[in-house]
Amino acid sequence: MKKIGLFLLFLLIAITSQHCLKAVDYEAQEQKAIQDFLNTNGITVQPKESGLYYVEQEAGTGVQPMDSDTVSINYIVYKLNGLVFDTNIEDVAKNHGLWNSNASYSPFSFVKGSGSVTKGVDEGVGYMKTGGKATLVIPSKLAYKDYQPLAFYIELLEVNHDTTTVR
Repeated sequence: MKKIGLFLLFLLIAITSQHCLKAVDYEAQEQKAIQDFLNTNGITVQPKESGLYYVEQEAGTGVQPMDSDTVSINYIVYKLNGLVFDTNIEDVAKNHGLWNSNASYSPFSFVKGSGSVTKGVDEGVGYMKTGGKATLVIPSKLAYKDYQPLAFYIELLEVNHDTTTVR
């Protein structure tokens, strides 16, 4: 009986150790995927302190949102292999086989700093100004914590501060 208990203890330790090693491997794979994406697309920006990569395509000329401002955006979410899997833009949804007759294809609004979107999107929008366009390369720790980094193409359409709309 003692041998069986000892064997089960060693088995449990081995399984636990293997699980921890896999998590480290996933993190390394995620970082490699991000670096490969950046290199393939000629992106040379450094990550922000959080790990977010902010790539500005077009500088905005309007207001930069602050926490508690309501922002409206257009977005396209894709995996680093280029597969689009979410958008609020109807033509993009149709072109990628995502169109749904029940979906509302209109600007997406949220309160910055409220926790209603991923940390990466919330942080990235904070670097933008109204009218700006950017790609956010987001490690999973700032998104869905599944070791699947994502890229979000964001267009900041408007910022509402209290009751004032600023475009």
